[in-house]
Amino acid sequence: MRKKMFLILCSTLSMVFLISWFLIYIIFRSVLYREIEQQQKNLQAYNETIFTSYIDSFGMVPFQLVNDEEIGASLNLDSDNSLDMFRAREFVRKKFNSYLGQQLFSSNLDCRLLLYLNEDLPLSSHCDARSLSEDIKSRTSCVYSSRKVASEEWYHRTLRTTWSPYFFLNEDTNELCYARCAWNYYLNASVSHDIGVIVIAIPQEAFLKKLTLQVSTPDSSVFLTNEYGEILYASPNAPALLPSSESAGEFHAQDFLDDRYLVSTASVNNDLFLTFVTPQRTIEMMVRRALLPYVLFALISFPALIGILYLLSCRITAPVISLAALIGTIEDTRTFDTSLLSSYQDAELKVLCQSFTDMIGRENELVERIIRENHDKRAATLHALQAQINPHFLYNALDIVSWLALNKNEDSIADIVSSISNMMHYSISRPDALSTLQQELDNIREFIRIYRLERPGEISLVVLASSEHLNRLQIPKFTLQPLVENAVLHNPDLAALTITVEAGIIAGGFQITVTDSGAGADPEKLNAFLRYEETDLKVSSGFGIRNVNERLQLHYGNNSRLSYTCTATGHLTAMLMINDQESARDLNL
Repeated sequence: MRKKMFLILCSTLSMVFLISWFLIYIIFRSVLYREIEQQQKNLQAYNETIFTSYIDSFGMVPFQLVNDEEIGASLNLDSDNSLDMFRAREFVRKKFNSYLGQQLFSSNLDCRLLLYLNEDLPLSSHCDARSLSEDIKSRTSCVYSSRKVASEEWYHRTLRTTWSPYFFLNEDTNELCYARCAWNYYLNASVSHDIGVIVIAIPQEAFLKKLTLQVSTPDSSVFLTNEYGEILYASPNAPALLPSSESAGEFHAQDFLDDRYLVSTASVNNDLFLTFVTPQRTIEMMVRRALLPYVLFALISFPALIGILYLLSCRITAPVISLAALIGTIEDTRTFDTSLLSSYQDAELKVLCQSFTDMIGRENELVERIIRENHDKRAATLHALQAQINPHFLYNALDIVSWLALNKNEDSIADIVSSISNMMHYSISRPDALSTLQQELDNIREFIRIYRLERPGEISLVVLASSEHLNRLQIPKFTLQPLVENAVLHNPDLAALTITVEAGIIAGGFQITVTDSGAGADPEKLNAFLRYEETDLKVSSGFGIRNVNERLQLHYGNNSRLSYTCTATGHLTAMLMINDQESARDLNL
């Protein structure tokens, strides 16, 4: 029992530790995920504001070109005079230089402002053709012909986007470039397309300083991409594969390179995309590191708790084991000292010991009662054996008296002795057996013959039953004799007493009535006496009508009974209802 309880307690404790660790792990992991997501979302919202302000600032240059009538006039100039074309080119460059000054003031960024004129414009042929990687000087504005860059990819993508900017990275100069088509309302009608392309080239390092690209974890990384998915910037520890920008603004987990990442992406006018990527393994590692003190505490405290549980299990089971051992020593509850059970102090064991003490007391009482019953049974058996010897001795003695009376010609004495002998023989021969109605009536006649010696009056016995009923109906011995005896004893002064016995078949059995011609008695009081109710009836201590009623119910069931009624003439009638369907069925056949 002790081992079982100890194992149960240890198992329960282990389950509590494991379940609590998993619950804390899941909750802390969920909280950390949400915290990282919120941090990345806040960084994206902040940087999105910065991007929007810069893009709006960059967009002022092409916006000013649209309504600049002087630039429109310079671009429309088509003269054979080279000096005029030089002046027009310088005017456009100076104009752009003022735009550059405004841009430097508004954005506070070191940048280059370049205008690549469309080759269809006359002024384009009087301008130098340079690429983005040539003649790099910060804080300068230049006007070039687009002849040299017309075949480059960035130029074609800028022309395709028309009304929106195109961002790209010039890897040769490590500059982040903003390119957009330029328009002017004052161009000649013959020029139906744009002026060219405006490029604002910003050193990548200078631009990134204006942003807040702090990461949530040491292993987190940042991507800056354009609408074509080209990487404009990637932090040094960024994964080799970039998540798709189609999920902008969502927080989700993606798989690349057999690893899972927490990815959050936001866009600025669908031109620039800022993506934060955090490896899931890093988050898991942070969770484990945060839960490490709990694990260490569990590992340290677990053995101590195991020891406490062992002592606790011993404390709980020791009294129970002791009680079981004490109970096992009981061989006879009558000699067991129940005061030994009072030494246990636990409330539960006190209740158990008290119940066990009560049970021992009840068992001892039962044993004593069984012993007394066995003693009484043995005494009754001896008494019955002795009773069998005494009647037989008296019966033999009466036979000798009867023989002596006959030898002395005392016939009346011999008849009386013979009647007494017959009654004694009827009573002692198989006293528990049933007798026929005829045998019971013969015994009653012997009783009347003896009683006539004391009573001078006439006693008549009238039997109203067929011979078949007399010889086949069976009742317990001395069923009718007490009823006839009561009729004789309670009418001592009558000169003539007639006792009528009638037997017949009824539904479910048979019925016997005993009616006398005496003064009678109150049948209701007699019936109440049979029901063991209080009455003012004076009853002798003889054989008794209760005995007759109880023996009928023992032999034939509770539906059989003795009851009293009065006839129309006021004579008392004892009625015996005997539930014996088998006898009734045989007689009906």
